[in-house]
Amino acid sequence: AIFSSTPVIARTATYLYACTEWIDDAFQGREPLLEVYSRLLNPTSISLANHIVDLECGPLAGEHMAWNFNSGMAAIDATLSDLVGYQDILLSSRNIYGGAFQLLYDWFRKPGNLDVAVHFFDGYAKEDFRAALASVRAEQRERIAAGRQIYVYLESPCNPHGYVLDVPAICQAAHDEGLTVILDSTIATPFLCQPLQRQKPAERPDFLIHSYTKDISGSGTTTAGVVIGRNERMFLPKGQSVTVTDLSGRGVTYRSDETLFWNVFYVKGAFLDAEKAFEVINGSRTLELRMVRKAISTTVLARFLASHPEIQVKCNALEENENAPIRRRILRLGLPAPLFTIDLERAQLDRAAFTRFFDCLEPAFGHQVSLGQSNTVILCPALTSHSEMGLQELRNAGIAPTTIRIAVGDEDPRHLIAHWICAAQGILDPLRPGFSEA
Repeated sequence: AIFSSTPVIARTATYLYACTEWIDDAFQGREPLLEVYSRLLNPTSISLANHIVDLECGPLAGEHMAWNFNSGMAAIDATLSDLVGYQDILLSSRNIYGGAFQLLYDWFRKPGNLDVAVHFFDGYAKEDFRAALASVRAEQRERIAAGRQIYVYLESPCNPHGYVLDVPAICQAAHDEGLTVILDSTIATPFLCQPLQRQKPAERPDFLIHSYTKDISGSGTTTAGVVIGRNERMFLPKGQSVTVTDLSGRGVTYRSDETLFWNVFYVKGAFLDAEKAFEVINGSRTLELRMVRKAISTTVLARFLASHPEIQVKCNALEENENAPIRRRILRLGLPAPLFTIDLERAQLDRAAFTRFFDCLEPAFGHQVSLGQSNTVILCPALTSHSEMGLQELRNAGIAPTTIRIAVGDEDPRHLIAHWICAAQGILDPLRPGFSEA
């Protein structure tokens, strides 16, 4: 195993320990790599944690640490649970994963739970964020006066439209106000964007989240997630503390019981097992090849669909799209994320016709409630991933009844286009003559 080219899968729940001193060191965190129980630490999962930190942080890897979880949602929940307290305030970007929206609204916001005030901001720029923050401060002045904290939650590129936020500028604006920033960078992957490697520390998020389930693993065969943060916020030996200089130049002391490991990870049990960790590591080896191919296919498919007068395409791969300038500036090589939406509202189809057409897009377009897989998958957000939103929230998020989210896979886009035309000929042409040829 010492010379294995891939990490060994440590299929065990427990580990032998040599003496009482050894096990005491392990439980106190004095020796963080001493495994005692796989719900806490496992060698294969540790290999993955080190791997994702290297991918995301590059030369800054030594300053950061990652903890793996058994799903992306578990990673989001752990990060928020570590930070957000009773009656705190959360300001989030508008377009986020439906499961994250449900977590914020159905758990954190409930008075019987943490009674968190949840607010959303529209737009992509720091000016949009600053305007929303000013509004939140005014609306929540009583909570702020009582010492409650504001936290910022971002998702970029966003779900379901794939639009990109100006994360560096928003992080800078948030840090100027002394706020903590959490970023879900699942759709970007470490290939398209590496926010933790920004030259200016103030432009970096404080915590970065990935759902490994998506493009990082790439096959849709496992569920997993991760949180990455600076060492002092992720782990300290039990009972110890450290003082660091924050972005404003002040000394800030962190105690071990405030770190994500002892505060959440150690006690909640949402650890990633060895087999899943191995699958993610193996899948990540082809990440760059897959993401380049998907970016090309996304552009081809979006341009084809946008050529139809009755199809509205929300995709920043289109140069005329309002989000394209930020995409070119933020994402590697200006490549688009392999996620976008279309809607057929202009076609004025009744529900039955739309449903028949959508169903006929299979099997070329897989009907699956995920993204980042080897095959192209589609869904109707209003009925699935974002179904927990009310009608007004859906409108605010730009989601219509006929909105289709397209998560582009590794296929030849010409095959997808041919199948789209075939489905339109069979279902829509009898209702709207010439639809497939427009």
